[in-house]
Amino acid sequence: MSRRQPDLMIDGLRLPLHAGAQIQQQYEDFGGFFVRRLGGGAAVHQETWRKTRTTLSAAGLIPPGLDGRDWSQPFVLGCVAPRSKQAASNIFALPVARRADAAPFGFAVDATGLLRPVPVVVAGDTATLGLLAGAVSYQVLWYPLLTVRAPAGVRSYYDAQGAVASWELICEEG
Repeated sequence: MSRRQPDLMIDGLRLPLHAGAQIQQQYEDFGGFFVRRLGGGAAVHQETWRKTRTTLSAAGLIPPGLDGRDWSQPFVLGCVAPRSKQAASNIFALPVARRADAAPFGFAVDATGLLRPVPVVVAGDTATLGLLAGAVSYQVLWYPLLTVRAPAGVRSYYDAQGAVASWELICEEG
């Protein structure tokens, strides 16, 4: 099964292929959460809020063309790395904030641990994966659509000959 990665989008604008020919994205949680230890050493999780931070890094022939953007304002980021959930059930609740131009996709995990592509039907914010005989679990993947801020803007780097433009963008959910 061949699946094409969607293009990076910032406020609906597609990033030119030559600016992000090699692109990577990572996600991490940040926020008001931590583990406290009680007198006997037992761990207690405490959380007041949690958001997502994502870092995009890319290399291409040209810079991404984002120097004129007002980075003090929030923007919508169409992500290029999928997020996923895995469970014994083939029915999943999907986040409302996901890309409409890149459909969710899924796999059944068989008893040997192999991923088997299965069809996915989405109704509203629920994904139902096709059943596979002998599956021990199912995994659904989707591409997030995040409303973020990037106060530092794009950091650009060039090789010594100016032939490769590398850049990084760190965004946090608002």
